Order: sequence, then C-alpha cells, then structure tokens
Amino acid sequence: MKDLYVQSLPLKDVILDLAKEFNCGIVEHCDEFVLEIPKEFGNGFIRGINFGKGLGVIEYNCTFFEDLKIHFSLSQIHPLKFIFCSEGSIKHCFEELEKASTIEKYQNVLVASSAFNGHILHFEKNKKVHINSLEINRREFTKYYSCSLTKLDHPLKPLLGDIKATKLFYYQGNYSLQTADIITEMNTDLFSDFLRAIKLESKALEILAVQIDQYADDLKLNKNQSVIRKKEIEKIVELTEEINKDLSVSKTVQQLADSIGININKLQEGFKYLYNDTVNNYIQSLRVEKAKDLLINSELSIGEITEKIGLSNPSYFSKIFKEKYKITPNQYRQGKANLEDKIDS
Repeated sequence: MKDLYVQSLPLKDVILDLAKEFNCGIVEHCDEFVLEIPKEFGNGFIRGINFGKGLGVIEYNCTFFEDLKIHFSLSQIHPLKFIFCSEGSIKHCFEELEKASTIEKYQNVLVASSAFNGHILHFEKNKKVHINSLEINRREFTKYYSCSLTKLDHPLKPLLGDIKATKLFYYQGNYSLQTADIITEMNTDLFSDFLRAIKLESKALEILAVQIDQYADDLKLNKNQSVIRKKEIEKIVELTEEINKDLSVSKTVQQLADSIGININKLQEGFKYLYNDTVNNYIQSLRVEKAKDLLINSELSIGEITEKIGLSNPSYFSKIFKEKYKITPNQYRQGKANLEDKIDS
C-alpha cells in the first residue's frame, strides 16, 4: 500500500503536492495542470483546473500497480465534492471515520467533511479508474451567487451554505444520462487550451445544476422519480436483449418495467433515448421483422408464426405486417417463392 498526502489548495497546488509525492514534474496548459503517472507507479494521468467563483474540477484517469491511498489532509475547510465514476471503482473514506464506501461505475457521491477533517481516496492495484470530482469552495461560491442562493428553495441549500463545514455529509446515487453526456464532453481532448478551459467551466456549472435537480429527484420514492439514470439504461439494454431472444413471451409494459425495477415512465424514456421509439412500437417492429424471416426461411403456418412472435391473433398479425410492408404475409411469402423460382430457372 502506498500513501500519498495532499496538504494544499487550490487544485493547482493539489497537483503540485501529488507531483512531489510521485517525485515527478507536471505540465501546465494555461490554468490546467496535468500530472502523468510515472511508469514505476502505473499509467494514466491526473489533471485539475480552478475557474474562480469557488469552482474547480479534478480528473483521475489512471491505473496503479499497487494499492494507493491519497490523503487530503488540510489545515483548512475542505471543498464540497461531487464525485463521478465513469470507469472502474474507487473507495472513499472520511478522515474522521474508519468505514470506506465504494463508488462503482456510473455512481456519483456528494461529500462534505466536517471542520478541518479531510478525505481519503483508495485506488485498488491494477484497476483502471476514471473519475471526475467537481470541487466547490463554499465560501467563495456562496459569495459569488449570494443573491441566487438566498432565493433557492432546495434540500441542498443548507449544505451549499455551510461555509464553516459544521456538518459531515455523504450521499451516494446513480448518475443520469444527462450527467453521463456532460462527463464525456468534459473528458475530451479535442479542444485547444482556451476552448477547453471555457468548455470545462461551462460544463462544471451545467453538471452542478443537473446534480442539484437530480438530488431532489433522488429523494422521491422510486415510482415518482422522473430522471433516468445511466445504470437504468444498462438494465433496459439487457431487457431488450432478453426480449430479442424469445419474442414468443408476451408481457405488458408494466410487467417489463417491474422486471427490471423501474417505473413505466423511465422505461418509456429509456426506449426513446436508445431507440427513438415507444416500448410497444419497438417490440412490434421486432416481431414483424422476426415474422418476415420466418416467412422466408421456414414452412410454419401463419398461425404458428403468430404464436412464435408472441401474438395470439393471426388477423392482427396480418394487419400490422401489411401496415409496415404494404403486403400481406401470404403475399410476401408467395412473392419470395416466385422470385426464387425465376432465379432458379
């Protein structure tokens, strides 16, 4: 186990402290500071930038060859942190507590230590990790946004306004599709230094706004939540794979939603995001495509094909088939047979 200690702020000095611990240099791109992990310790990089207004972002995209802990031990109040894990997993622990919490892929945590107590990030050896941490100096942030925060009616208002860090706070959840898209944009290297800096600042503010909204949504019971999470999209992809495997099984939209533990609204939103379609329309399209294949490549009757694709009424099957292909199933099968006869002759 290797232990590194960070005893400075802002993020520029965090990177410099880590460079001293690794005994390596850093690269400065305008206001962004980048540390390439020395080859004897692992690979990847850590980079950070402060924007003013109390906001900063630090990104860890790295693999270490041995277990490694970074101790953030300052003789001052620590930033409020929004941590997002897009690859691998990482453990977080408060200095004043012994118990660590694991942050898995597509999870986010909101953490604030109390008083001058710090944080510990634990990276497991040989595990690729990619995390972003939005860091907020609450004294500077609330000073800049004092008017807006005064009018804010939200459960996070006391936390944002706790400039003396009187309370420890920890909250963990699964981040949304919108958050995932923002993180992808934040981590791109396709911009020049100037464009990247202003892009990062705008995305930092955007992800903060999205997370404030999502936190309020997280507090609702699952059946009333409206924000779809990245983890839930993965469940929907797995569900569609199961549907594709056996179209003869017919379930209602409610039953499908219940089978993966989400509400109908989220299921419909997920299908719209993934396939630009409703659940029923998507499944109906799969059924008609499967039926078309069976008409060509099997000798099953129309009734048998109807059962194979999870429908109970051959007349309804013929109706939806004709709506899509402008021809009945029998006409389609006969047309293909006539075409093959002409080719053979």
